Amino acid sequence: MTGIIIISMVMLAIASSGIMTSGQGTEHALPDTVENNAMAVTSVSWYSPNSTELPAPGSNGIPLYVTFTSYVTITDVNVSLNLSSYKSPLSYTYISGPNSDVRTYNIIPEIEEGHSYTIMQLVNISKESKYQYYDENLTYRNSTMSGDTTFTIPVGHPEIGLISYTTNPPVIYQNEKFIKLTVYTENTGSSAMRNVNVNIVSSYYKTISPAQYSIAYYPQGKLMNFTFYINADNVTGNAPIELHVNNSTYTLNTIIHGNGKRNLSISVLKKSLVSDTKKHIMIFYLNDTGNRTYLDVQIHMLSPSIISIHVSSSNPLGALTANNVTFAQIKPGESITVTYVVDTSSAPSGNYPVQMLVEYHFNNTAETFDRVYTYNQKIVPTTTQQVENTMVDPLYAGLTALIIIILISIGAIAVHSKRKSKSIEKNKNGKNKEKEEDSKKNP
Repeated sequence: MTGIIIISMVMLAIASSGIMTSGQGTEHALPDTVENNAMAVTSVSWYSPNSTELPAPGSNGIPLYVTFTSYVTITDVNVSLNLSSYKSPLSYTYISGPNSDVRTYNIIPEIEEGHSYTIMQLVNISKESKYQYYDENLTYRNSTMSGDTTFTIPVGHPEIGLISYTTNPPVIYQNEKFIKLTVYTENTGSSAMRNVNVNIVSSYYKTISPAQYSIAYYPQGKLMNFTFYINADNVTGNAPIELHVNNSTYTLNTIIHGNGKRNLSISVLKKSLVSDTKKHIMIFYLNDTGNRTYLDVQIHMLSPSIISIHVSSSNPLGALTANNVTFAQIKPGESITVTYVVDTSSAPSGNYPVQMLVEYHFNNTAETFDRVYTYNQKIVPTTTQQVENTMVDPLYAGLTALIIIILISIGAIAVHSKRKSKSIEKNKNGKNKEKEEDSKKNP
């Protein structure tokens, strides 16, 4: 009898030192009532006898392995799990329908005192499971005895947490394209998560790719990153992005900065250009009215074909760079002057659109922005063209004809007067000659 008591106390000590480990490594001692039972559960595991992985709520048909030790020798014993706790999320897995036996009964011919045995039961875990541990019973019986012992079953709970997120470029500007958004997450819960869907939603960005990530298995303790490519809308200010991981939502705070177009003032010294003339001077003014410095400013004049950059005949290669004017920077409040020497081709008078293209960037992004300034350049005809245009203008055609008629008439009158004068002079000379002859004849 004393030996039995000593063995019982040893087995009690062994059972009391039994550890059940959850996904977080928490230790749970066996219940105090173990000394009143013939058996004690020494370990519980899911999936396999030595596995430490825990299933998540909503898992079905998961093998649950329970290892127990007996304090006495029992023959022909039936050992099974009794999932009967109040509001327990655990239930037996149906094998071939709700009318089939779902509970596994383990008939063991002989359980020896002090030996360990393992039984398995397929278990479902409800999605409504909220706790990490649930107390259930291990039941045993034979023809001479029966009983049960309480033990704890751990249930895992995955938790996908947002670690951090980055954008490339780090500073985002309005209308910027193909921004790389990388989100870093970690499963900090006590079990893996299956069928994970990850996507982003924002009123300030358009998602280019991908629309969604679908992950079949997200292990416990695993770090995963998800990359999205997005385009910024033409807005400025705070621009939050919602990250959706299944039913969880996280807010990513971003800011969309202005691209500086409004603060780059462009004007032109307007004056008329004469058609078919070389070496006209065109002057533009650029002014930084904001609080940021424009860097690597490149200026191009986009003109119609009748206006072209003047290229000296002594330097024909100058045509390659004549249209590109570069400034290292324009500081806040600073104004610069851009002068072009241009030639005009023969063209009708009128207004022709001319554009100034300015490209630049800021010191916190490699993105190149552009500002386009458009105005109408007036082209006037040369003096010769003005005369030609006047001559063919219907408004002046009648007047021109009248002037020509008057000039012709004046010319005709002048000719007639000259002829008449000659005739009178001739007659006068004739009479004088006759008088001279008469005086000779009659002295």
